[in-house]
Order: sequence, then C-alpha cells, then structure tokens
Amino acid sequence: MARARSGGSPVNARFATTVSVDSRIVRRGHMAQPGPKLRERTINFYEVVKWINVTSNERMEQADWQAILRELASVPLHDRVWSGPDRTLIGEVMHVGGAYHLKLMLVRDQDAWLDVYNEQKDTIGELELDEATQLVEPSIIAFLDFGNVIGLIQGSTTAPTPSSFTLWLNNLKILGDGFVVDTEPMVSHEIQQMINQSTELDRISIKVHTNKADALEKRGSKLSNVLRAVKEEYGSMVVTVILQPGRAKDMAEGRKAVREEAKVIAEASDNNEIRSAKGRLVYIEADDKRHGVDVDFAKQKITAKRKISTTAEDGSPIRNESAVRAIIDAAQEHEQELRKIVNA
Repeated sequence: MARARSGGSPVNARFATTVSVDSRIVRRGHMAQPGPKLRERTINFYEVVKWINVTSNERMEQADWQAILRELASVPLHDRVWSGPDRTLIGEVMHVGGAYHLKLMLVRDQDAWLDVYNEQKDTIGELELDEATQLVEPSIIAFLDFGNVIGLIQGSTTAPTPSSFTLWLNNLKILGDGFVVDTEPMVSHEIQQMINQSTELDRISIKVHTNKADALEKRGSKLSNVLRAVKEEYGSMVVTVILQPGRAKDMAEGRKAVREEAKVIAEASDNNEIRSAKGRLVYIEADDKRHGVDVDFAKQKITAKRKISTTAEDGSPIRNESAVRAIIDAAQEHEQELRKIVNA
C-alpha cells in the first residue's frame, strides 16, 4: 500500500469542535419514528506523524490517504480485521462526498451482559445474539487533504480512539512494513498567544500522572524531576503541582520560569499528558492597573456546535455519513488555523 515518508519537526496540541451525532441503540421490536434525530458528539482533530520512540515523533510527508483507502476498500473484510490481546478492531472504508473516509469499529466484549430496554412496551429483556454475531462500537475518521490531518468522532465513550486507529494501521501494516505512525492532538495558537501577550503569570495549577515525566521532559518541562521524585518516594500516582511565584523584585526569575513552564504545559494539555492545567495570566494596562484572566489550558480551544441529522426524514439511518460531513464542515470553517498548526 502507499507509504508516507518522514521529515520535519513534530507538533503536539489539541483542537476540538462539538457536533451533534446519534448514538442511539436501535431497540429490538420497536420501529423508530420517521423524522431526523440529533445527538451531540465531539470532533477532535489529530495529525498523523511518524513514531520514532516513546518520547519522540516526527512529521511525515503528506500521505496519499485517498489511494490508501481506495486500495483498502478492495480487500476482503477479514483482511481489515486486527485482533490483539485486549481488543479486536475492524476497518470499513466509506465513500462520502466524492472522497474516502473510515469507520473504525471495536468489537464489544463477548462476555459482556447486555439487556435491552423497550420504552414503548415498558419491558427489559436480554439481548440475544447468535454465536456468529458480535456487537461493534464505531468511530468515524475523516481524512483532510493536507498535513496528514484527520478528524475523529467517537460513537460512544468506549468506541475506538486515535490510539486504536494507529494500533490498527500499524499492525495491519497499511502504510508499509516497518513504518510506524502515531497521532498527535492539535490545538489553536490562542493559549500560546495569550501567554506571550500577558505581563506575567501569577499562578499555575497542573494535575498530571507521575508516569508522564519522560514525555514532559522531552518538551523541556522542569516538572519532570519533581514527578520522578514523587514516583520514587510514593509510587505511580496522579499529583497536583501548584506554582505561584511571589511579586517581589527578587522573584523576577521565578516569575519568568513559571511563564516559560506555562508555555510547555499549554502544548501538553491534552488527555494523554496533562490531566488538567489552569493558570491566571496578569496584564498591566497603560495606567499601570493590573487585571487577571483565568485560563484553562486544556479546555481553552476553538469549538463549534453542529446539528447533524442521524436519520433521514423517512427514519433511515444516515449518522455515519452525517458525521463525515460534520467533520469536513468544521475543518473548512477552521482550515486556516489547522493549516497553520501543521505548516501546510
């Protein structure tokens, strides 16, 4: 299959937009009423990058995702299934709006006990499946035509994640034997600009797992030594670190160091590295008056809500196609920002 080549520097940040998508389970013995239905889901954008080691990725040249997906669509279903020690993932190529995209599905645990609630009949019954039938939980992945950027919508909280996507890609060797990829979340430059434009940062509170010390050290964070010391004394755990320099003149270096640390934390504030990060930026106006602005590094991102029809007027399901169109629509709205992040 088509193969991408590496080159350049990595990007790591987060970019998300909220949409509405259907996650309704079709009830056995209950016909859905005609008319469109709406459910809310979140779009997250990621850059597909070349994996170097546990602490380093590298930006790739643009892969021909359309050619890759077109070839993938022609292979039998069993060649698009990967079974690992703890999960089974299935890829199904979709053709929406003249382009190829992907529905990635996680096979539900066969040992899970599931019942069905019929609201109309006011009954609860067991979900009966034959031995050859299994439930799957889908995520929709749309491929943009620049920067190896993908948009992902999870159909449920346990549906495939970006790490599941790369696990599936790598183990099926879809980009070539020995070529390993990873994904890095994308974020707008808004937080970095706010930090750069502020006079100082008088407080930052970070919640992070001690196992993330190496990842933060790679970014240049000075908190890595603190996390290692905690882990050595107390074992693996989540810790909250508060940095609050004083306002005295002799604390100028401390305030500068915390401000630089905030820039690192802002880049790392996604679910994989930083659990939460909040700070208070200080601005001094022309009249020397100070005012503070509270920011949440993990949540301060560009968002946009979408209303997505998950069923057509006649009640037929269209949620997968609607999810793709929602991702593309959101990407077009924020295309300039997305291109800036990946230097496309």
